[in-house]
Amino acid sequence: MNKVYLSLGTNMGNRLGYLNRACDMIEDMTIFLDGKIVEEEKGAFSYEFKRRITLVTIDKDSVYVFSVKKSKIYETKAWGYTEQPDFLNICLEVDTSFNPHEMLRFCQNIETRLNRKRIIKWGPRTIDVDILLYNNEVIDTEDLKVPHPLMKERAFVLRPLLDLGKDLDINGENILDAFNNLPDEEKRNIEEFEIDAENPFSQQKKIIVNREKGVEFGKDNIVIAGPCAIESYEQFLKTAEFVKSQGADILRGGAYKPRTSSFSFNGLKEEGLEILKEVRKRTKMPVITELMDIRDLEKVYDSTDIIQIGSRNMQNFPLLSEAGKQDKPVMLKRGLAATINEWICSAEYIAVEGNEKIIMCERGIRTYDDYTRNTLDLAAVPIIKKETGLPVIVDPSHGTGIRDLVAPMSYAALACGADGIMVEVHPNPDEALSDGEQSLDFDNFKEMMEKIKKNYKNL
Repeated sequence: MNKVYLSLGTNMGNRLGYLNRACDMIEDMTIFLDGKIVEEEKGAFSYEFKRRITLVTIDKDSVYVFSVKKSKIYETKAWGYTEQPDFLNICLEVDTSFNPHEMLRFCQNIETRLNRKRIIKWGPRTIDVDILLYNNEVIDTEDLKVPHPLMKERAFVLRPLLDLGKDLDINGENILDAFNNLPDEEKRNIEEFEIDAENPFSQQKKIIVNREKGVEFGKDNIVIAGPCAIESYEQFLKTAEFVKSQGADILRGGAYKPRTSSFSFNGLKEEGLEILKEVRKRTKMPVITELMDIRDLEKVYDSTDIIQIGSRNMQNFPLLSEAGKQDKPVMLKRGLAATINEWICSAEYIAVEGNEKIIMCERGIRTYDDYTRNTLDLAAVPIIKKETGLPVIVDPSHGTGIRDLVAPMSYAALACGADGIMVEVHPNPDEALSDGEQSLDFDNFKEMMEKIKKNYKNL
């Protein structure tokens, strides 16, 4: 067994998310031999997820990370190249059977997996994973030097490392002594990082979706439109081109469709994602699609500009946590019968992982009244905005389930302060494979958009 100390740092995008994802990759590692998985400790779920994130191949005996101990997270000023955002840093103590160069390869693959780009020396990065110490060994090869030659100069390394043991030595020097010998200014530039438990949304930033034009949630009245389900390339492209021509900002389309009946149309799945990507490229419209299963995260992430968490998954907490680690906006739909407080608590699962780009979507809740599909709760709009400061989108298609009610409830949603609407549009709703009864046809959508342009939207 080898004891390895690692330093992880990030200052791009969802900093906390990148840090958590890198830690997860180290903690949940499974190694492949010749393309075959050799250990499956945590069942099928872990197998499916880890199958995509483990990138090391070992020629003979399998090797593993056995345990990981973490320091606290610290926020630090940039070191070396200072004209860049502040960093989040953490140190890990890892017990592993990796030899030094297997560990190096594993760390480098994590950086690759999380899109680390080496453009400027000591410049911004999604993740940096450095080997600080490997047992008590001194290693001096072309690609690996241990102990890390600069660690005694870096407060962002020494301070979190102290959390793991004040008796550690660096070339015979105690790390506490090394930290105390740093300049005072260097030590002042590091502080413990904590998410505000009272208000995890307090650090909200602008949510901008950029394609042909910047679409900013919280500023513009956003119109999201498209079919409930992607049925074919022709159907989706035709709808996309039309809603764009009428002023829609974002294109919706479901590749994976959660349906009450297993015999209903459940989406084209991966084929639907490919259609989504192709139509996005052709129309230059930002797109939103639903993520149902954590095992599909990577495929959905690569295909969409906004990740949608549907009402049935509002309290799927592992899924919410993983969405929170992504550097991409997440739209969280209200659960089928969720209270406002429960809905906010679910959003917190995303926020505490570092993702500040959360969009709330009111889509109606089940009540005693069965005239409409659900009861659209427009009072939730000002409540959510007051309690969280998050942008709110209203979905009158699911909120009513009745085509003739979609337009008037869209106007009402914008009038009460919603940041936008999401409506279902289909070339021929009567032939739709999903939710045709609540989908607008092209004439319906055109008429609604003309009124929105006149009264609520500057296009």
